[in-house]
Amino acid sequence: MSSKSPPLLRLIQTATTTSRNQKAAQKYNLQISCHVKPNASSNREGITAVGTDSVDVCVAAVPRDGEANMAVSRIFAELFNVPKSAVEVIRGAKARDKTLCISDLDLGGESEEAFLQKARQRLDAAVVKK
Repeated sequence: MSSKSPPLLRLIQTATTTSRNQKAAQKYNLQISCHVKPNASSNREGITAVGTDSVDVCVAAVPRDGEANMAVSRIFAELFNVPKSAVEVIRGAKARDKTLCISDLDLGGESEEAFLQKARQRLDAAVVKK
């Protein structure tokens, strides 16, 4: 029996509401599967590897009272230039394998596939060299 792992990046269209005078703007949520390594050295903090099914992230924070989750959210918020409040852990809050959600992204006229490719390139470029 094989367990299917979630994809590395998943783009989900959110429901949009419009007022009478405004055009509907499509917003998306980007879900990222990651494996977190807490208690890392502060000079090793960041994305250490991008695999086929998860992103490895090292944080100096300890896994207590959500400190490591906040550190991971901060890293991804800086990487994708979004506010920290737009990044949240939606699965695995007390586990090392987590799913992050970056909410309210605007694709800016790009196709979903092109946006996912750029997001993957951004992750690859952010890998911290040891």
